[in-house]
Amino acid sequence: MKPQMTIRDVAEAAGFSVNTVSRALNDKPDVSVETKRSILKTVKQLGYHPNKLARGLRANKTHTIGLIIADIANPYFGTLVKGAEAEARKHNYSIILQNTDEEYHRELEAVQVMLEERVDGIILSPTQKERGTVEALLKLGMPFVLMGRCFADLDTDYVVADDVQGGYLATEHLIQLGHKKIVLINGPLHISSAKERFQGYCKAFEHYGLKVDASAVVTGAVTMADGYQATKSLLKRKPRPTAIFAFSDFVAFGVMRAIREAGLQIPEDIAVVGYDDNQFASCAEVPLTTIHVLNEKIGATAVHALQEHFTDHHPMMQLRVPVNLVVRRSTCKDAEIKPAKIKVSN
Repeated sequence: MKPQMTIRDVAEAAGFSVNTVSRALNDKPDVSVETKRSILKTVKQLGYHPNKLARGLRANKTHTIGLIIADIANPYFGTLVKGAEAEARKHNYSIILQNTDEEYHRELEAVQVMLEERVDGIILSPTQKERGTVEALLKLGMPFVLMGRCFADLDTDYVVADDVQGGYLATEHLIQLGHKKIVLINGPLHISSAKERFQGYCKAFEHYGLKVDASAVVTGAVTMADGYQATKSLLKRKPRPTAIFAFSDFVAFGVMRAIREAGLQIPEDIAVVGYDDNQFASCAEVPLTTIHVLNEKIGATAVHALQEHFTDHHPMMQLRVPVNLVVRRSTCKDAEIKPAKIKVSN
């Protein structure tokens, strides 16, 4: 391998001082157009690439963002990352990714890694089992934004889906179809999105003059296996539910598997609604009715909010991105599959 070319090599080849070459590469106004053109021509001929790390350390900036997510295997988080990475690239930032697997001790470790890597800021989807990491970041003055989940009683930047609205729309749809025995297979209630989807579920029942049956709410489901096991237990009940609203599409796929294995039909025997509208929802054996979330928009907006932290006077951003219902055949046998439409301001 060739040794790393330095700015001094460029200066010697171009016939200018190191300081002039540096100012030209940083597009400083006190370098003439002809000089810049000559230096950039030499840079191209030599194949020189500036050492971003060294430059960043000198400026106390590394142009990296730490991105910490809760479950890398879940397509929901994958789309958040995709949106964040695309937006970061526009601003000439790189992403360092850490996964916590919903474990708080791994969240602590991930934040420590980001601090050691000297990232300029952190985007965090917290496990929410504890709040110590968020409180520590606030005390340190480290720029950070919460993504997908937030703490209602902590004064932080966050970008999340409007999960109360989503819970309401999903439940209202099932009520309007005539269902009375609607089970919610929800996530753990320490997660803000699960808590807010439950609020939306209750709000729809109240709006239609119905009473929420506490036994119809199951909590703690985050994986397909969780959805599968919860549904197997629910199907033993008499009478069994006629509709299930799942915490996520991931959970809903487990729900649908259990229903099929029991020899029941979707939606004739049991209707199913998911949440997120991930890329597999429309491709399922019975296409899944779900709540469409602009996940890539959430990821991109979180990066934009973090960029605002790098300015002298940044406004706090606490944004709930609108969601909408996409009706497919898991709730309506004759439903036409149409693309989701959500309007949201930039």
